Amino acid sequence: MFALRASRALLATGATAARARPAGPATAAPRRRMGGLTDVKKNAHIEEWNGRREITEKTFDVGKPKTIGILLASLIAFPALVHHLVKSELDNSKNNCINPKTRAQGTC
Repeated sequence: MFALRASRALLATGATAARARPAGPATAAPRRRMGGLTDVKKNAHIEEWNGRREITEKTFDVGKPKTIGILLASLIAFPALVHHLVKSELDNSKNNCINPKTRAQGTC
């Protein structure tokens, strides 16, 4: 209701909407620029990495022999090697809390 009265008063005085100023600070805040409009230089290597990362699901092929080898090595061989090394280290330990087979002095 107030807005209707105010607009009628402006029209009656002959003022236009362009000349009417909203209530608020006298100076407007500077406009923020988007990231693409700044003077930042793009790194070609980073852009290449981003492009390859975005299309990984399209270029990945499980059927290649190289891919199968990498998957077997990373998912089976490496964990098996770590398990073997840790188990042999614990079996050779003289701490009877870790390896109760030993007859070392002391208790847990």
